[in-house]
Amino acid sequence: MTWEFYAIWVVAGFALILFFLNEHRRRSIFMADRARHFATAPAFRHRSAGPAAAQPSYTPTGLSASDRMFLEAIAKNANTKD
Repeated sequence: MTWEFYAIWVVAGFALILFFLNEHRRRSIFMADRARHFATAPAFRHRSAGPAAAQPSYTPTGLSASDRMFLEAIAKNANTKD
């Protein structure tokens, strides 16, 4: 009777070991396929940076006409409310 319990445990252990090995193999194949895709797909190929465009230099010009009119309107309203 005890040898039957041992046989059940051996079969169950063997099934678990095969299951985990199969899952590991399946995961390895999946990761290899993913790595192959990212290594060869055109969307993930390296693109060298083109020549950098020269940035125009910033020259402050002061307030625009609309900004000046807005600030003058605020100043006029502030003077009339007091």
